[in-house]
Amino acid sequence: MMVKGIAKLMVKNYNDYTSTHISDVKIVDPEGRNQSFGNLYNGKTVYLYVWGNKKRSVQQEKSYQQLKERFAKYPDVVFSELYVGSDTSSNTSRLGDDTPSAEFRKILMIGDPAAFIIGKDGAILAYKGPRPDDKIILDYVLYQAMTGEDGTKSAKRFIRGMNGNSQFKSSKLIEWYTGHFGKAPGDKLNVSLSSTN
Repeated sequence: MMVKGIAKLMVKNYNDYTSTHISDVKIVDPEGRNQSFGNLYNGKTVYLYVWGNKKRSVQQEKSYQQLKERFAKYPDVVFSELYVGSDTSSNTSRLGDDTPSAEFRKILMIGDPAAFIIGKDGAILAYKGPRPDDKIILDYVLYQAMTGEDGTKSAKRFIRGMNGNSQFKSSKLIEWYTGHFGKAPGDKLNVSLSSTN
């Protein structure tokens, strides 16, 4: 069962950097080619999984793959991974060495792998947002990000829309769930929320 007060505290910082745009940040692919984030993902909502020297666990990797499968039906949502650790031989995209990339690196401040949701205009909609293991709430926040809504606002609406029996009390959430997952919500939803701070 989700304790609403604690859950609301956990999501309050998702909107910390909504005025920050990362379209000019340079991304270096594994072959060494540079492109701006905006050129790579123009008009797309991006679930950006950022990690340093500590990699995802096997369970996190499985949850991440399942998330990608659930969102395959939405052509304007893409998934990207960004390595910010010290190993320069990493086989994943990494930040460039330009000024916008250095500024973005300063706000990342990650230890464990962290998720960010970037809007179609390059704005950070969820700073250290829900993780792949946070299945239902993550899906809702990412779904709402397609419209440009920040993660704190959508996550709080989701939390308010749950009752004490882990069921939706909002018809709009029931409608979203049914459309997104292709089935009606059960008697009791298994809703979890983790922190990346």
